Amino acid sequence: MGVAGLLTVGLAACGPTIRPDFNSPEPAARNDAIVRAAANKDRAAVPDLVRMLQSDDPATRLLAIEALEVITGQRLGYDSSDDEQNRMKAVARWKAFVEGDGGGEPASVPAKAGTPPA
Repeated sequence: MGVAGLLTVGLAACGPTIRPDFNSPEPAARNDAIVRAAANKDRAAVPDLVRMLQSDDPATRLLAIEALEVITGQRLGYDSSDDEQNRMKAVARWKAFVEGDGGGEPASVPAKAGTPPA
């Protein structure tokens, strides 16, 4: 069972019902919205997922990039554990991806420093 599956099971077992909502002040509600978007491969959620890449919560960032990869097949060089400067560069690539048609291959995604080419 993947991260999304474990989170879904974990959220289902928690106290009050969580309503998935990308705009909720509650991290669990935002994370549930991310997991559901990935499970449904909801392309309409991509702009919200890109917003979640900027979260202060490392778990939210990780779930968001994994959901984006499930939905689009892309990571665009985003690493949820990178420093803020590198994350924001990748977020800019994601925003450009969303502003385009979002369905094609990105023009060029630089490799992360120290990463051998694929």
